[in-house]
Amino acid sequence: MRKIVTAGLSILLVTSLAFLASAEISDKAQLGRELFYDPSFGGTLDPKKVSGLACATCHADFDEAANPDGKIRAGHSIVGVPHRGSAKGGMIKGEMFTRAAGGGGFCYEHFLQKIPDDKVNPTNIPAEQAEALMAYFEYVSGDNKGPKFEMKMLDKDAASAAADKIVEMKGDSNKGWSLFSRTCNDCHPTAIKAGIGTRLVRPGRPPANLQKRLHKIARYARSGGSVMPFFAEDRLSDQNLADILAFISELYGGGKSSSQKKKTP
Repeated sequence: MRKIVTAGLSILLVTSLAFLASAEISDKAQLGRELFYDPSFGGTLDPKKVSGLACATCHADFDEAANPDGKIRAGHSIVGVPHRGSAKGGMIKGEMFTRAAGGGGFCYEHFLQKIPDDKVNPTNIPAEQAEALMAYFEYVSGDNKGPKFEMKMLDKDAASAAADKIVEMKGDSNKGWSLFSRTCNDCHPTAIKAGIGTRLVRPGRPPANLQKRLHKIARYARSGGSVMPFFAEDRLSDQNLADILAFISELYGGGKSSSQKKKTP
């Protein structure tokens, strides 16, 4: 019995040591992890230009399907990035894919530094930081190829058409409040407070045309704007957006402006 117990403990010890060895992170990958969470990107960005976003604002660094944390991020998990071979709908591929940190170089310029997307060069990310990010992506990915998805980027016309449909849908404001807190509040701390993003609701100052305001929010959610990332349907469905709009509308008192409210005699 003692030999069996001893053998069992030895196997457990070897297994534990193997796990610890496999979980050990390299210095380069550790740097990549720090950069992933840092809006200053290691202090290398001009503080007058940074947006306040970090990679981690829009992307998880774990398998969201296996370990959901309740948040709804605009981007997909970085798990599996090294296995994809291309990013931004195929715009970043080949040798550029690795040099641009699996697409992270686009975010480095556009989302972290507010450079217009048509002027972004994803290889402008410093080589050392690109290598560190890729090392971290490889560390968290291993053999996991990550989620399967198709990158669908809508232009303004397509996003406007999508918003036309969304604003006509019936939304649930209670679900919308929960969805807002899980989706929007990294950049909009609350609907009535500005953060990285603007205030979506101004109490006591309803817009002259609430439907137009809600349409704009839905359009931006689908196409993105300035440094706001877009949400594809597999991240936030049309019904999800309709629920969020119902929540925002309710905060505006249903959208009645002061001129529309019934006057007290």
